[in-house]
Order: sequence, then structure tokens, then C-alpha cells
Amino acid sequence: MNNSTVEPGSHKPAAVKGMRIQKARTQGFCFGVELTYKKALSETAERADVYTMGNIVHNPLIVKELDDKGLRNVDSLADIPEGTLFVRAHGLPPQTIQEAEEKGLRVVDATCPMVTRTQRLAKKLSEEGRSVVILGDPNHPEVKGIAGHAPGAIVMNEWPEDETEIRRARRIAIVSQSTLNGDKFRELVGRIAAMNYEVRVYNTICSDTQGRQKSARELAREVDVMVVIGGAKSANTRHLAELSEAEGAKAHLVENPDELKREWFNGDESVGIATGASTPGFLADDVIDKLLNWFPEAEAVWA
Repeated sequence: MNNSTVEPGSHKPAAVKGMRIQKARTQGFCFGVELTYKKALSETAERADVYTMGNIVHNPLIVKELDDKGLRNVDSLADIPEGTLFVRAHGLPPQTIQEAEEKGLRVVDATCPMVTRTQRLAKKLSEEGRSVVILGDPNHPEVKGIAGHAPGAIVMNEWPEDETEIRRARRIAIVSQSTLNGDKFRELVGRIAAMNYEVRVYNTICSDTQGRQKSARELAREVDVMVVIGGAKSANTRHLAELSEAEGAKAHLVENPDELKREWFNGDESVGIATGASTPGFLADDVIDKLLNWFPEAEAVWA
């Protein structure tokens, strides 16, 4: 923790001479990405015909590593002549997996266990006759996979201009994308509950995601600048940057140390480092090394 005194009327520590660098508490792969990554390494080591529909995780470094090892990324099942369909961490709709099996493909399900839990929950709630509402990005592969288990589900990322569908829904049951911003979850749940008599709410935001958001928030309150490391297409990484800015820190999202810009720093501020769930831990250390190279008088504080 930064033990500098706090200026009156400010939640930021008082300025100290020289840059101070600190990492958020939660770093490295989340357990779901770790499982998927290790399974992908095992499959590509044993077979030459392993395919995935979409990148297995939202991190270009890991995607390139697995591509070099032979994991082939395709757009559809039609692009897989034979071999293995490797189901990525975000999961797939059950209809897609069924089609793959009917085609004779070997299916390896590497869906994150937290996502699998939400898929099963959505299916159960739908079979009970409930109106399932999925909070999340309708274009995100995880959300598409969950929706495949609950035909007719309402997918909501922002409050709709036309409220007709949500007002007509009965016996609503809410689940969410695992990487959803916690503030957005609470806002949308509150608005839905305010206009419907019966609403069941299941907070299926991943515990790792919640932990990263909490630690990023806490660190952002202490520092001037946050460097968030992760894939540009990663929802959970973007949310960390958004939350950091909401706490008053300047936030910069980078995929690797090469994207850092020296003009972002004046050498006399406090800097926080946060990483997305698909970001290998060593990238945080590489970013810190680059900052220390630019600013030799900087102090790295290990939480």
C-alpha cells in the first residue's frame, strides 16, 4: 500500500519525489484461462488437426503461441474437414457442438467452468418456463453460447429505448456474462426489478473478474496513472480501464510493453499496473521493467 500522506479533500496520496509503481493484487491468468491454455497445449502436442472457432482467449500473445503450435482458427464448422473441434474458454452454443459431433468431429470442451455453470443455469431456468435475461454483449462469444442454452432469451447490454419486451416478460430470471462490469450489472438488475413483479437474480460474474475489478478500483484511487495490460478485444480488460478512469486515474490499455508511450508519464507520478484475465503474469513485470528503464529513479512496490 502507498503510505504517503493524503492531501486534504483528495483521495490520492500526496505527490512524492520520483515515480512509484505498484501492481494490483490479482495478476496472471484466471483459473479458467489457465485450464483452457494447458488443455490447448496438450492437444496441439498430440495432434495436428486441432481447430477452434474463434481465438481461445482474448490475448494476441497466447493466440500467436498456440497458432505456432498448430491450433487452427476457423470461422465455421464447414472449414473443418476432419479432426478435433477445440471449444474455447468462452464456450459454444449446444447446437454447434451437436453439429460437430454429427459431422464426426472429435470435440474437446475447454469451456471455462464458470461459463459452463451459467450455461447450465440458463438452460434450467428456461426449461422452468422463466423469461431468461442475459446481461452482456450480444456479440460476445460467451453470451452467444449462453443464449444457445436458453432459446428466446433476452440479451441486454444497455437499457433498451423500447421497453416493451422487458415489460411483457414474466417470471424473469437474470444471469450475466462472466466479465460484466459489476456496476452495470447492478444498474440493469435494479431497473428490471423495478418494473417486474417476480425477478430472480443470479450474479454469474466470475469471482476472479470481481476480484480484479475490486483491486483495480482500490489501486486506481491511490495512483495518478493506471496501465491496464490485456487484449484490446477483451471485455474484462476494457472494464478494468473504465473502472480505473471512474476512480480518477488516467488509464491506458496496452497489449504489451511495446505499446507504452513515454509521454504518458512525467516521471514524478504514481503508476498502477493491472492485468486482464487472459494476460500472462510476466507481461506486468515487462511493463515495469520498461518504466524502470525510462525512469531509473522510479521505485517498484510489490503488493
